[in-house]
Amino acid sequence: MTVIGATKTRVMSAYRLLRVPRPALVLLAVVAVLSLVGNPYVLSVLTSLGLYAIVAMGLVLLTGLAGQVSLGQGVFYGVGAYASALLCLGLGLSPWLAMPAAAAASGLLAVPIGRAVLRLRGIIVAGVTLTVNLVFYYLVISVSDLTGGATGLVQIPRLPYPKVMPYTTFVFCVTWLLVVTVLILTCNIAASRVGRALKAVNLLAGGSEDTAQVLGIDVMHYKLVAFVVAAVFAGVAGSTYAHYTSVIEPHTFSVQTSVLVAIMVVVGGVTSPWGAIVGAALIVGLTEFLREVAPIILGGPTGAYELVAYGVVLVVSLLFLPAGLCSLPARIEEWRKERRI
Repeated sequence: MTVIGATKTRVMSAYRLLRVPRPALVLLAVVAVLSLVGNPYVLSVLTSLGLYAIVAMGLVLLTGLAGQVSLGQGVFYGVGAYASALLCLGLGLSPWLAMPAAAAASGLLAVPIGRAVLRLRGIIVAGVTLTVNLVFYYLVISVSDLTGGATGLVQIPRLPYPKVMPYTTFVFCVTWLLVVTVLILTCNIAASRVGRALKAVNLLAGGSEDTAQVLGIDVMHYKLVAFVVAAVFAGVAGSTYAHYTSVIEPHTFSVQTSVLVAIMVVVGGVTSPWGAIVGAALIVGLTEFLREVAPIILGGPTGAYELVAYGVVLVVSLLFLPAGLCSLPARIEEWRKERRI
């Protein structure tokens, strides 16, 4: 009976780890419909949104669960892109094989960086990861024989795709299948023993690293797990981006990208995987709106307007929705209850 009970427990644990949230299935259905009716411009914008959402969900794990404020996701986004491109251009590897290899490269690089950075605490982690991003940016420019320098790499092979659909539609489908997969993984990690351990060390959620250590939690191990998983997510997005655009250059993976991803997470909801998607949707949508409308109304380049808009959105969010847009339904329900009283 003991063996049967233990087996049943393992089966139930595996089942819980494989839970698929119903909203994720709804999201898949929406993706299927959009792939049939969306025009190339809309699909390209949604593809960009999906790639940002994947990177941002890694930051939800790292910041929302583990409480580590990082401004270095652009590093692993870039490592995934450059690793995948170089494996295809230099070794002739298939893009389908290069993508998991690039994600693994991002994870492997995250181990030594994480061991060094995560010994620190608080806002210092953000400063150090930002510095790492700066070093990566200038390193990519410096080793021009390998990375193409400031001009980047071109003619990166596309993903092999069925000719029954346009390439834009195919990459859109691949990207959002990855988004749903990462979403399911993130939700399950948050609900697992690893997620509970991360919450215990998260000072932002009322936890404490010292208390967690007293309770027997290996704080460094769990923080490093979150750091590496976040890096792998970013590597997956970077690899997909490289094969989607066929061109990559260092500016795409600069500090500005890391800060933009952090803004998406804060605005959407740092503790919710759905917040990464909501925040990415808001920022990408705002960016596209400014690029299309600002030159007509205001004239000139839109870069300055975008920075101002990001700042305004961030400040408004922190003032009125500090828990992010994902907390809006709960806030509305609270307001309705107060009105009834």
